[in-house]
Amino acid sequence: MLKWLSRLSWKKITAVSGLALALAVLPLIRNAAVNPTRTRSEAALLPQPQPISKEFVTPEGPPQIYLVDHFFGKVGDAVLIHGANLGGLHPQSLVFLNGVALSTSDLVSWTSDYIEFKVPQNASSGSVAVSILGQPAAWAGTFFVTNDTTEAELRLVGANNQAELTAQNISGGNQLLIWLLVISGEGNLIISSNVAAPSLAIFNLPIGRIYQVQMAIPAATAAESTARPVSLLSITKNEGQTFGIARAEISLPDGGLIPVKSHPLYVSF
Repeated sequence: MLKWLSRLSWKKITAVSGLALALAVLPLIRNAAVNPTRTRSEAALLPQPQPISKEFVTPEGPPQIYLVDHFFGKVGDAVLIHGANLGGLHPQSLVFLNGVALSTSDLVSWTSDYIEFKVPQNASSGSVAVSILGQPAAWAGTFFVTNDTTEAELRLVGANNQAELTAQNISGGNQLLIWLLVISGEGNLIISSNVAAPSLAIFNLPIGRIYQVQMAIPAATAAESTARPVSLLSITKNEGQTFGIARAEISLPDGGLIPVKSHPLYVSF
């Protein structure tokens, strides 16, 4: 082998070395291509919107709305409605935010499974609903139109499969309802409250398992949240799971709701 190499010119030796290097790194390139990167946004795990198409899929039943992602947003922000039997863009189908029909210019995508829209100017917090060929459907939660003055915030912080849900500026609120959505990974979440005994319900949607937590917010906790984040829930997940806040509503004693935002929406650690 050495005798054969000694007879080659330096150009041929360089070419042979380059070919050998390419063959050596090929498995590494392939492995990097097929394995998911951890640097992408976890929101990308949800179905991605596509441009509005003239194709209309005839609904096989009444429309349904599973989730509005996000459950809050500023004017101009994109919002994704996940559901079924939504048909597609049609003169006899409409999307409503707080009872006001959205214009075509506010619609980004519309398929049989999801609709993406932009929060329009002068929008106000309220329900998200659709009318598909005259058949209505509404989301169970409230969509909050937020701005720079919105103070109430929920935050997920996690490491080593343990997460903590904290809240800030929830003074005046006495009840919290939250949906934790598991969008990937097997097994159950373990949820415990750090301030009050919560009620927990679990149900499955076509886009993932929902853990619905309802809990009282003690007055002392609400008052403390004006000065610093307060810990509300401890959550244990399984290795490889991704979950996040799919809905949150902080209730006032008079039945009103505090506009709330959340960061981040989805976590994987």
